[in-house]
Amino acid sequence: MKLLGLDHADIRVRSLVAVEPFYDAVLPALGLTRKTESHVGLDGEWYDVDPSRPRNVVEYLGWFVGFIEDVAMVATRTRIAFALDREDDLAEIEGLVRGAGGRVVEWSIDESYPALFFEDPTGTRLEICARRPRVPKP
Repeated sequence: MKLLGLDHADIRVRSLVAVEPFYDAVLPALGLTRKTESHVGLDGEWYDVDPSRPRNVVEYLGWFVGFIEDVAMVATRTRIAFALDREDDLAEIEGLVRGAGGRVVEWSIDESYPALFFEDPTGTRLEICARRPRVPKP
């Protein structure tokens, strides 16, 4: 058995209206350039949007991350981390995050771990890191 990696992330947020402009600004820079909409029912099933099933999900595709509106959601200390291929791009991402309304934007204090930590406008904790290749010990 071999784990192939993360398939997708479904992230609950209190309000799509509050976070959608933030993710519209930040995620395309990370390669999630296509956006779709869906409806998740109380049964947990995903449906196409129609008059009986209003939009309550936005999905950003490159791989797949979906934001599902759940008015009862309370932000937790859980953090979702995205991997960036170039450390040099973190400063640009910081500007996007701040400009889009990101909160509590902080750099990693560990010089060997280049990462930017922040929250979306409703408190969902996120990270973008650019891990350096591990050097094998002699």
